Amino acid sequence: MIMNAEVLGIENGFLMVLDMDGDREVAVNTRCLNFRSGDRVKIIYNGIMTLSIPPQISACRIVKIDNCFEIYLQRYKEILNTMIMDMRGAELIDSISHNFIVQMIPHHRAAIEMSENILKYTENSELKEIAERIINEQTQSISDMTAVLEQCSQLLNCSCDVQAYQENIKVITEIMFSKMRNAYFDNSVNCDFIREMIPHHEGAVKMSENALRFQICPELTPILNEIITSQKKGIHQMKCLAEQIRCCLFMR
Repeated sequence: MIMNAEVLGIENGFLMVLDMDGDREVAVNTRCLNFRSGDRVKIIYNGIMTLSIPPQISACRIVKIDNCFEIYLQRYKEILNTMIMDMRGAELIDSISHNFIVQMIPHHRAAIEMSENILKYTENSELKEIAERIINEQTQSISDMTAVLEQCSQLLNCSCDVQAYQENIKVITEIMFSKMRNAYFDNSVNCDFIREMIPHHEGAVKMSENALRFQICPELTPILNEIITSQKKGIHQMKCLAEQIRCCLFMR
C-alpha cells in the first residue's frame, strides 16, 4: 500500500504524519526518522493499520518528494483520474465497434498527455524517443478511430455478445486502473513513467485483443492490429530501458 503524507514531527519514537488522502494523523514505525516537519513523503507499507489512536503503520520504505517530482506526479494523477472518469463514463450502445472506440480514445489521450508530461522533465534521449513515438502513434490512432466511428457504430451486435465484451473490458480496465494507481515510485521520473506506462500499454493490447474476438466493423480491424503491434513493441522497449537505467519495475 502507498500513503501520501506530510511529516508533522517525531513523537515517542514514531514518525508522525498527516495522511493526505485520509486526512488523519498516523504514527509510522520506521528506523528512518531524518525527516523534517512539512516534508512531503510517500510511504510504502504492508497495508496493515492498527485501530489505535492515532492509527499505526510499519513503513517498508519512505520516499521524500521533491518539488519537481511532486509537480510531475500531481499532473500524472490528474491525467489518470480524467482517463478513468472518461472511460467509465463513455456512452455505450449495442455496438462493440462503437464501444471500443469511445473507450479507447480517452485511453489514447491519456497516453499522449502522460508522454507530454514526462518530456518536460526527462533528459534521457531514449525515453524522449519513446514518449514522442507514443504521441505520434496514438494521435494518428485517435484520428483513424474518429474517422470510422460513425460508420462502425452502425454495426450492431447481439446483447449477449455486447454483455460478454463489456464484462471482459471491465476486468481488463479495472486491473489496469489499479496497476496505474499503485505504480511503484522512487522519485525518479524516468522510472516512474515507465512503471505507469507499461500497464497502460498492456491494457490497450488486452482491450484490442478482446474486441477482435467479436464481430467488429472491418475498418476497425487494422487499427486494432496496429495498436497491438505498436504497444507490444513499446512495452518491450520500456522494459529494456528499465533494465538499462536500473529501474525496479515493482515494489520490493
